Amino acid sequence: MRSRLSFLYTFVFIVLLNTLFSFTDLSFDLTEEKKHSIATETKQILSELDDIIFIKIYLDGDFPAEFKYLQSEVLNLLTSFKSIAGTNFDFEFINPNQLVNEEEKMNLFKQLVNDGLSPTNIEIKTSSSKSNHMIFPCASIYYKDKQQPVNFLKNSITKQANENVNASVEVLEFEFISAIQHLTKNKLDKIAFLEGNGELNENQVYDITESVLDDNFNLSYYYNVNRFNIKEFTLDSTTMLPDISRQLYILNTYKAIIIAKPTIPFNQLEKLLIDQYVMHGGKILWLVDGVIANMDSLNNKSGSFVANKNQLNIDDQLLKYGVKINSNLVEDLRSSKIPIITGYSKNKPQQSYFQWPYFPLLVSDSKHPISKGLDGIKCNFISSIDTIKNNIKKTILLHSSKKSRLNLAPTKVSLGILENIPAIESYNKKHEPVAVLLEGEFESLYKNRLVTKNTQIKLKEESEKTKMIIVADGDIIANKVSSSGIIFPLAYESNIKYTYAGNKHFLINAIQYLCDDNGLSHLKTKELSLRMLDKEKVQKNKLLIQLINIVLPVLILLIFAILFNKNKKRKYA
Repeated sequence: MRSRLSFLYTFVFIVLLNTLFSFTDLSFDLTEEKKHSIATETKQILSELDDIIFIKIYLDGDFPAEFKYLQSEVLNLLTSFKSIAGTNFDFEFINPNQLVNEEEKMNLFKQLVNDGLSPTNIEIKTSSSKSNHMIFPCASIYYKDKQQPVNFLKNSITKQANENVNASVEVLEFEFISAIQHLTKNKLDKIAFLEGNGELNENQVYDITESVLDDNFNLSYYYNVNRFNIKEFTLDSTTMLPDISRQLYILNTYKAIIIAKPTIPFNQLEKLLIDQYVMHGGKILWLVDGVIANMDSLNNKSGSFVANKNQLNIDDQLLKYGVKINSNLVEDLRSSKIPIITGYSKNKPQQSYFQWPYFPLLVSDSKHPISKGLDGIKCNFISSIDTIKNNIKKTILLHSSKKSRLNLAPTKVSLGILENIPAIESYNKKHEPVAVLLEGEFESLYKNRLVTKNTQIKLKEESEKTKMIIVADGDIIANKVSSSGIIFPLAYESNIKYTYAGNKHFLINAIQYLCDDNGLSHLKTKELSLRMLDKEKVQKNKLLIQLINIVLPVLILLIFAILFNKNKKRKYA
C-alpha cells in the first residue's frame, strides 16, 4: 500500500512539474559568446509593441534534413519572441504546397512572389523516386495595415545546402527583428551624404545606401537618406544674398551626416556650417583620406607614383575636436591581394596575385558595439590617426595589425615592393589607430574668433552632448562601379569573388550608434562555429579520455547497483 502511494505521489509530482514547465521558457545558453541568446535590443523592441505582430511562415511540410533544421530554428526563435512579447505576438506555419488544385496553388505562388517572397527549388528523394518542389523559406509579417516580407534563406550558389542553411540560421534573429522594427517605427530619421567638395557620388555609395543584393541590409532600410550640397544656397528674398541661416537650419534637420572621401578643400563658410551643425548636436561620420593615392596612378611605365598630403583645410577643425589624421600611409602585412600581369601565354596576359600591404584587412578586438567581433574590413591607402588631449572621450574602433609600418607623405608607392619585399622586421609598428569615436561636449573652432557679421548665424561656442566618428579612409564606404555602369557590392573582391562583409557591418553600426538607435547590425555577425578539438591535447591524453568516457560510466553504474542492493538487503532483512 505504501509503495502504491509513493508511486502515486511521484506520478502526480511529475505531472505538476511538466505542467509548470510548459508555461515557462527554461533555456540556458552555455556558449561563451551567448550566440543562442535573444539580444537585449530585440527584447526591448518586442516588449514595447503597441499592437499585434502576426507572422505567416511558409515553411511547413516534409523537407530534407537541412530544411527541417531551418524550420525548427525559426520555430524556436519565434517561440522565444512570443514569450517576450506575450499577446502582442503570434505566428503560424503554412504549407503552400498542400493545395490539391494546381490552379489555386499557382495563384497562391504568384501572390506570394508579388508580396516580395522568394521561392527556391529543392529535390526530395524517396526510396523509389525523386522530385523537385518549389518551397518558400520566407515569411510575411503583418502589423496594423502594413506588411513586410522576410526572405530568411541565404542562398549562395557557391555553397552546399547545409552551408546555406547554417548561414541562414546565423542571421534569423536579425532578419525577423529588423523587419519588425522597420514596420513598427512611425517615422524614419533623416540622414544625409554631404556634397559639394568632391565627395563620392550616388553610384559609388549605392550598396551602403540601397544594397546591390536587394536585401534589407542598407541605410535606406533604417533611415530617410538624402544628399545635401553644402555649396547650394537659397537666396534671401530681401537681400538677394545666400541665406546662410536657412542653410544651417536645413543641415540641422539631419540626425547625422556622412562626409565620404572629400577631394576639394573646404572653405571657411563650409567649415563654419559644419562646426555649428556639431554645436547644435549634429553627428558626423568623417571618412577622410590622409593622402592622395589610388591604384590608377600606378598605370604608367615606372609602375609608381608619389602620394602627397590630402589638403582639405580641415586639419584645424579636427584638431579642435580631438584628432589628427596623419599625412602618411599604413602598410600592413595583414592585407588583401592585387592581380599583376607576370607574363603572356599565346598572347594572353597571365596574372598572379600578390599581397599588397597598402590594402590592409582590419580585424577588430574592440569591445565597443560598433566594431565588436568584426573581421575583414577592407581598406585602400589608409592613414593613421593621432588623438589630441582635450575633454572629449575617445574610443579606438579600428587599428592596424601588430605587423605594420608607416610611410610619411610625400612617399613613393611602387609595384617594386612586390619584387623587393621589405624585411619583416621593418613592420615594427602595431595597432596604429585608423578609426576613432569622439563623444562629449565639443568646443567650437570659432570660439573667441572673429566671424564676419553677415553670416546671419548666431554663433554657438559649445555643443550639446554629441558624437562623431573619424575614419582615415574614404574608400572604406565606396563600392566599385564598372565602366559599363555595373555596381558591385561594397568591399567585393573580384579576384577571389568574395565580399568582405566587415565594411558594411562597421558603417551601418557606426550610423546607428551616432543616431542613438537600437544597433541590430551586430546580430548579423553571430556565427554558429564548430568548436574544433585540440588534436595534440587529445593525443597526449588519449588514455585518460578513454577511461573517462568508457570506464567511468560503467564504474558509476556498478557503484549504484552495489549501493542499491545493500539498501534493499538492509530494508527487507
